[in-house]
Amino acid sequence: MTYLRSTYGNLTGNLGIMKRSLNILVILGMPLLFACIKPYNPVIDSNAASKYVVSGRVTNTEGWQEVQVSLSSPIESPEYIPVGSCWVTIFDDKGNLFAMEEYAPGLYRVWMDQQDLVPGTSYKVKVTTPDGEELESGFDRMPTGPPIDSVYYHIEDIPTTNPDISLTVMQFYVDLNAVGDYSQYYQWEIVETWEYEVAHPVEYYYDGAFHEVKPPDYTNKVCWITQSVKNVFTVSTKNLSQNIYNQYPLQTVDGTSSSRLGIMYSTLIRQFALSERAYNYWDELRINSNEQGGLYEKQPFAIKGNLVNVSNPEKEVLGYFYAASETTRRYFYHDVEGIVLDFHDQCYEEELFPYFWQSVNPREYPVYYYYNETGRLKILNRSCVDCRLQGGTTVKPDFWPE
Repeated sequence: MTYLRSTYGNLTGNLGIMKRSLNILVILGMPLLFACIKPYNPVIDSNAASKYVVSGRVTNTEGWQEVQVSLSSPIESPEYIPVGSCWVTIFDDKGNLFAMEEYAPGLYRVWMDQQDLVPGTSYKVKVTTPDGEELESGFDRMPTGPPIDSVYYHIEDIPTTNPDISLTVMQFYVDLNAVGDYSQYYQWEIVETWEYEVAHPVEYYYDGAFHEVKPPDYTNKVCWITQSVKNVFTVSTKNLSQNIYNQYPLQTVDGTSSSRLGIMYSTLIRQFALSERAYNYWDELRINSNEQGGLYEKQPFAIKGNLVNVSNPEKEVLGYFYAASETTRRYFYHDVEGIVLDFHDQCYEEELFPYFWQSVNPREYPVYYYYNETGRLKILNRSCVDCRLQGGTTVKPDFWPE
């Protein structure tokens, strides 16, 4: 083996020695270290694309109750495939039924009054597809749940991919106090909203002619973004001595990856008390989505829901329909101490170089610019004057403070 290693280490030397070494390696059945590496593509059943996915819930809050019907897509090209023109109906165990309307492709809703949304009542959904297949869930009993106890954050340093660098974040937590006749199973959903602004109003622009806007146009200077936090948050107190859980970790927010903390940040916490079966479904989903390190560390799997295809029992139906008691609270944060704001706002300013205006393609009109404090003209890209390009809207949310 010493001879083989030393010979292999000098392959760049004598060609005859290289050939003899290769022959020895092949005879001994040893793999060639410089052989071509072929990518491994796992064989995954593409029939998953034909499975119906039904998801939705009923809560104890009067209002629209929603159900989504779609088809699963191949894992190599994930996409949302809505199924429209279905008959969707919610039933309770008291003999009432609530027919739903389709308000967007694959999305169905029905308004339910408070008197029809009582903890202790069980609900199920039935879907008849355009092809006449009947999909039906089991009954799920709506439990009772307490109000949200408290939501707070700690300033913490978390590791990054660089072992020498950590990231300072707001780590949010929630406390659960469910002492009494309450469920032992909980899920949280988080909707975050934040205000941000771009660097400049529209003051000057060029579209083949030079224009000055008086007064400057601030219409698209301030925006708001609202989006759901994609992580799944679940906890059970079944194995605890009390129906209490303190400091359950929720989302993290930092000052470098986005403009969340630039002006004001708001988080809407939705707490759902679940049945044990609904909790088991969402906890499996949490494990599969939040904690999955990658395809080769943990194989993805289809989580068993509570729906069946009555017309074709051999066809699996994905998703889950359940009943939950919901409580919500909204929080606002600004000027957070301990967080350094160092995010990129996508605004680029450039110097005016010779013959710039003559070289502008009309397809690039309008070209925005301004004069800095020294009177020097600076060219602006559109992200400097239009906050909507970062995904937000100029419509201020109704709940936003003045």
